[in-house]
This record gives sequence, structure tokens and C-alpha cells, in this order.
Amino acid sequence: MGRVLRALGIGGVPAAGYFGAGWSLGTLLLLYWLETILVTLVVSLLIVRHRQATRRAGHWNAEYTVTTTRMGRRTTRTANTTFLKSFLAVMVPFTAGHGVFVAAFAFLVFPDQLGPAARVSLDAVGDGLAGIAIFLLASLLFDLRGIGQRPFGWVDRLAQRAQGRMIVTHLTIIFGAGAMAATEAPLAFLAVFVALKSLLDLGGLLSDREPKPKAARPAEASGRRPTKKEKKSFGDHYQEGLEAARAKSEANERVLPPPEIPA
Repeated sequence: MGRVLRALGIGGVPAAGYFGAGWSLGTLLLLYWLETILVTLVVSLLIVRHRQATRRAGHWNAEYTVTTTRMGRRTTRTANTTFLKSFLAVMVPFTAGHGVFVAAFAFLVFPDQLGPAARVSLDAVGDGLAGIAIFLLASLLFDLRGIGQRPFGWVDRLAQRAQGRMIVTHLTIIFGAGAMAATEAPLAFLAVFVALKSLLDLGGLLSDREPKPKAARPAEASGRRPTKKEKKSFGDHYQEGLEAARAKSEANERVLPPPEIPA
């Protein structure tokens, strides 16, 4: 239900404004960017609440890589941070950077190309944000119910979908600007934006079931190394990746006793 409410708010409010109230393309783009900020705040709150309620190990197992160069020697090390920090480390800088380009398109490019009718309506942005906030608040209340019984994979998928929204903005700026330059039609930007956003919204409603690994081949089941004729195929490497991901998922679901929780 929370996912459905998010989809209705994220997709329904802008669509109703564009087709029903005549909101401009710049208004839609600015609203989508502000909406990403709201989604980031909601997901961050759910991450914090889920960490407090479940103490799942995945909240402290997020890996990051640091590369340093000293005296011409490059050193790479891997360390762990919290899941919340890793989520915000991606969302905050990219969303802030996208804001510069979104503002340029919404307030400069579209009005210049399409005329006064394409100007951003701050009143429409406010109305749109209010409508979206209502749906996000309702979905938040549904998600908070029984959050202590939800696995870490649930909150991980929420974060991935939020990052998918950020990627849509990124790809829209790149390919939308290219389409607009090639066709000399600002509406080409809208076509790219709507197509990518629709794919994301539909993907968010799909099942969360994970693919199951296939049964091991005789050489693998016996523990011996495969011969040259039994070299690993792409499918084998894919299955190994699934098994590694499943092992990591199982480790993330472990409930940490208070003494093991990092400070």
C-alpha cells in the first residue's frame, strides 16, 4: 500500500497538473527535483527508524572505498560505514548538482525557447508539492506500521528506488538536452523525461522476489575444479554473483546484540 501511494503521488499529481491545470514543462521539472528531496527525507527517516527497531547488521555493513596517493604510490582500502551515510553520500551531492541544471532549464532555457507560457509557476509548484507531500505522508504512515518486522532488504530496496529517481534526473538532463538540440524542439526534452519516469514508476510496482540460483553442475556439486571442457560460462558467473549477493543479504539480516553495535 505504501508503494502504491508513493506511485500515485509521484506520478498522479504532476500528470494531473500538466494535463488538467496546464502546468508548464519547467514547472514539472522543478517539481520533480523538489519531489526527489522529499523522497530522500522520507527514505532517510525510514532507514533510521528501521535501524532502531531491528538492529539489522546491514545498517552498519555498507562498504566504501578510499583511494589515497602518497609519494607516487596509490593505496586503496575498503571500510564500512552506516547504510544511512552511504545513501545520503549518493543522494545529496548528485541532487544538489542536478538542481543547478534543473534551474537553468526551468527558468532560462524553456521560457526562451517556448515563450512566456513556459515560465515556472511558483504557485503551481507549491500546489504540486502539497499534493505529493500528502501521498508521501500517507505512504510513510503505512511503512512505519510493523517496521520492526521488516527485513533489511526492504529498506535497501527503498533506497535503491530513491537513487533510481536521481538517475532519471541525471539521464533526463543528458539525453533530454541532446534530444532538444537535435530536434530543436523543447518538447523532446519532455518526451525523454516522461519515458524514463514512466519506466521508473512501473519498475517500482514490480515484485521484490529475488531470482533463485540454479542447481550446481556435477563438477561444482562434487567440489572438484571444472575441466577445460567445463569452463565457466556467463551463466555460471551470473549464478555466482547471485549466490554472493544472497550470502551478503543473509549477513545483512543478522540481528546485532547491543554489545556488537558499532558506536
